Amino acid sequence: MKRRDFLKLAGSTALASPFLGAAPVFAQDASSISMMTWGGLWGSSMAKRVGEPFTAKTGISVVQDTGSSPVERITKLKISAGDQMYDLVQLHDGVVPLAEAQGVLETLDPASPRLSNLAAVPDRFKSDGWVAMIYSALGIIYNPDMVKTPPTSFADLWNEEYAGRIVLPDINHSIGPYIVPIGALAAGKDLKDADAGFEKLRELAALDPIWARDTDSIMGALTSGEAAIGLLYKSQTYTVREKGAKAEWVFPKEGAIAYMSGTSIAKGSKHLEAAETYVNMTIDPDIQGWVAEVYNYAPTNPQALAKLSPELQERVQFTPEQNDRIIALDQDYMSQNRADWTDRWNRIIAGG
Repeated sequence: MKRRDFLKLAGSTALASPFLGAAPVFAQDASSISMMTWGGLWGSSMAKRVGEPFTAKTGISVVQDTGSSPVERITKLKISAGDQMYDLVQLHDGVVPLAEAQGVLETLDPASPRLSNLAAVPDRFKSDGWVAMIYSALGIIYNPDMVKTPPTSFADLWNEEYAGRIVLPDINHSIGPYIVPIGALAAGKDLKDADAGFEKLRELAALDPIWARDTDSIMGALTSGEAAIGLLYKSQTYTVREKGAKAEWVFPKEGAIAYMSGTSIAKGSKHLEAAETYVNMTIDPDIQGWVAEVYNYAPTNPQALAKLSPELQERVQFTPEQNDRIIALDQDYMSQNRADWTDRWNRIIAGG
């Protein structure tokens, strides 16, 4: 594998517990439902922490498709619209507006008896067709043994001392497009000043960063010592440390950027009732705590947050002052410009 080849090829995998003998409780007959999600530790954890309890309750297995990026998942749903082959899709907040604009998500019915946990989730964590199960904030992670002066700002990523040792999400990553508003912030401009953001991207590309397709690859570069600094969520700083690497996380002076990820039901799902039950289990307060235990993410159901140990609560939450400075990007605006930004990103990184 080449030094900068961080692309992971992951096919469809069935990661569900075996049939446990319980008869399906749904009018819609199903032996399995399908879900597009991320692979790696996330996919494995979803299978164990949500998939197995779901199968134990319903007798229905969950087949994971982990071979697509979030944007590619939306395309797959659209292509399958006439005869939908998927039931569930996991997306981050950055592409939910695109999915809803494409009409590929079912509206989540708060009156459904199978979505009983939905009402407990605050409005900021859900939209018509999506409900988040995790949240954190994006800031700067660095290895204190490799970085002489601790960074304080997104602008510090442009330090020439980090040339060849910066790990960043590529444009296909969930947060890949975030480098544009981050660049604008670093230039002292408005978040929506895309021209300023892309000019800073051009400067950053000259520093030969390591472009990572997924979060596991970002953490891998930091764990191996190939990268000294990069962009990562506060939550996964602890994961990097647990892998044996030194890591510190910085809440940038410009403000950290909100990040959420969750689950939707595919438009035209043939197993709507089963899909609703699965979504409900992703936000079940008796289940959802695993996102803190495994990933140090905050669960979105406040009842789940209250069940965490004091140590985990401290890890996943932010101070009141930090909460006031967490930036919620205009995801609708970014979604409308995603195709153009992807093209501009590719041309800059290719040297055009």
